Amino acid sequence: MAVFGVPHERWSETPLAAVVLRREADVTAEALRDWINERVGARYQRVSAVAILAEFPRNAAGKILKRELGEPYWAGRGAQI
Repeated sequence: MAVFGVPHERWSETPLAAVVLRREADVTAEALRDWINERVGARYQRVSAVAILAEFPRNAAGKILKRELGEPYWAGRGAQI
């Protein structure tokens, strides 16, 4: 799972979680969001949405590239949550 900020009309930025499911997993993005938010103590840390991906973009060392995950949301700020 990777969590990164995306544009939001009211708060300017809000957390979004991106996940890659195991093949046998059968869960919705909304169910995952609720599960995550039940376990986060601070209200400002709760995710507004969950994006289910086939795979994460990674660099040569295997690190998840959060900037690439967030680019579609920040490009023109057209895909606000």
